[in-house]
Amino acid sequence: METKANILRIEKISPTDGEGLRTVVFFKGCPLRCAWCSTPESQRAEPELYYQRNRCVSCGRCAAACPEGALSLGEDGRVRRDQERCKDCFHCADVCPTRALQIYGKEMTVKQVLREILKDEVFYFHSGGGVTLSGGDVLCYPDFAEELLRECKEAAINTSAELDMYGPYGRIERLLPWLDTFFADLKLMDPGRHKKWTGVSNEPILENLIRASRQCRKNAIHIRVPLIWDINDDRENILAAARFCSTLENCAELEFLPYHRLGQHSYEYLGRDYALEKLPAMNYEDAFSRVSFLRGESWHFPIRISGRLIAPAELKTPTQTP
Repeated sequence: METKANILRIEKISPTDGEGLRTVVFFKGCPLRCAWCSTPESQRAEPELYYQRNRCVSCGRCAAACPEGALSLGEDGRVRRDQERCKDCFHCADVCPTRALQIYGKEMTVKQVLREILKDEVFYFHSGGGVTLSGGDVLCYPDFAEELLRECKEAAINTSAELDMYGPYGRIERLLPWLDTFFADLKLMDPGRHKKWTGVSNEPILENLIRASRQCRKNAIHIRVPLIWDINDDRENILAAARFCSTLENCAELEFLPYHRLGQHSYEYLGRDYALEKLPAMNYEDAFSRVSFLRGESWHFPIRISGRLIAPAELKTPTQTP
């Protein structure tokens, strides 16, 4: 039987998910529920329906096609869905003439995903790129991820993954021999605050990072901190994250990523509320003002904000957004 996984999407020629130009495979399913999550469509493991009101012409075909009677048209022409009656058969998406109703995710085999990856080999060769596995959470599909990474390495393709590091360490250990690099988030260092804002404790994440740092390839770990207003942008948390990185044997860099609002529309499409709806985006200068104090200490790894080096190099305080 072929190994399968629910894949959210495959993005081509991405310049932001590792070295060079990369093909990024997004898995569907994640045990964390980060309040700032920019891809809420990746949280649920199963394929799911989404609705774009601006495409809808209120023709009613979806409601007529639903065998469960779960869909109806409101007085405003908007499609309404009864979540309890809906069985996710997706007949409605099949008949929608404007693709206002579509499906996030589909089941794919390793061979199918690999076929898409190999189409971009020429770009990897000329740019020093490769493939990056992302999510959701790659670790929800350890069999699939291990097999896909092994196939990529046998094809001489550089491999990377974005891992949440949550769950049994054995799942991570299986992937390390096939990964050239991997990215991991340090969202909050305090276990209680971490659980409040992500739904899970950070204790297994930190333990797994320490163990992985001893087994991974040299300088394979890239740590990221999504910097969120009034949640984890305090000096204590930032310093704790940097000091934790200094204990990792193969930490290549620590990067801070200012909060953005790019995934807000996905919440609307899924009919969900966005917990941080009123929180403004953070720019480079905002992040620099919170992180720059780290330049006062010595670190054995570079520290960056959105890819720009701030430590240990000497840089002047920026005056404009890049």
